[in-house]
Amino acid sequence: MIGRSKLSVSASVLSLLWVVGASPVQAADYEDPGCTISGAAGVGYMFDWQEVEFDGVGSLFNNFSGDVDWNTPFGEAGGLVTCGGFNIQADFAYYDHSTELADLGKVDFGDLDAGNSHFGGALFWRDPSWAALGVSGSWVSQDVFSKDVDLFRFGVFGEFYADAFTLGASAHYFNGDFIQNAEYSGFELTAYGRFYAMPDLSLMLRGDALLSKFEPDTGSDDADFDGWALTGEAEYLVWDKGLSIFGGARYAERTLDTGEEGDVDFNDTQVYAGLKFYFGQDGSLMDRQRTGLIDNTSTFNEKLPNWFSSEIAAALDVLSGLGPPP
Repeated sequence: MIGRSKLSVSASVLSLLWVVGASPVQAADYEDPGCTISGAAGVGYMFDWQEVEFDGVGSLFNNFSGDVDWNTPFGEAGGLVTCGGFNIQADFAYYDHSTELADLGKVDFGDLDAGNSHFGGALFWRDPSWAALGVSGSWVSQDVFSKDVDLFRFGVFGEFYADAFTLGASAHYFNGDFIQNAEYSGFELTAYGRFYAMPDLSLMLRGDALLSKFEPDTGSDDADFDGWALTGEAEYLVWDKGLSIFGGARYAERTLDTGEEGDVDFNDTQVYAGLKFYFGQDGSLMDRQRTGLIDNTSTFNEKLPNWFSSEIAAALDVLSGLGPPP
């Protein structure tokens, strides 16, 4: 059930993103009069210190906690066609979460891969001097023990621009079939603010909330899965041709409430950094962010490791700490 590392696949994907980002001249040759084509491609690396707490989950795991370290190379890319105030966007992202599983005696479980891929798009109106409003959607595919779990996500978003500040918010609904004959659905709510300390330096604070539920079709009770996340990020345009560096940190808490079966708490501390290239645009970082792509990725279903993979990895960590069986 446990797949081997996908780092080679991820490297190929990230290389492709750079190829996309390096082709502005060819794209501009096909733009319609009165319309512009732009986009961005970014690559980075994320490290996640995760603690999973089992509270009342069976006699073995009652009040135990396991630690899991996730390593995640990632890439995001997209293109945007702008005609006046009308914008249409297509985007792609891949987060290659992986961790080394704890050994049990002489049994070596190797690495666990839990990659999340995303294909999406958006339609929106925007006046870069004032505000933006639109709809977005995506198909998210999660690798859960070598099985594909597909989620479909759609919602609305808006941004407001005031001098050196950008304020934004979004609400998305998602739904999909989960392994073990269960349906997974819920809402993601997001609010964020960007402050431009200088036109080429962006400082962002973002908050996310998760309200979701697992509904088994086997007669078992539903399980609530709720959480929140707080992210701080900085980005600086280091080259006026469009190259920027970015870095940030995120803390997230999620709780799987199984009722009488107990709770499982997932606490993640993530740090990340990377490079981004903007193409088809000129101006400062503030200008590029207010005329370029909107962020169409999911914090809980893409940037954080899947809960089921995290639970199994943490359970193995707990078992390895209990010593060999009698």
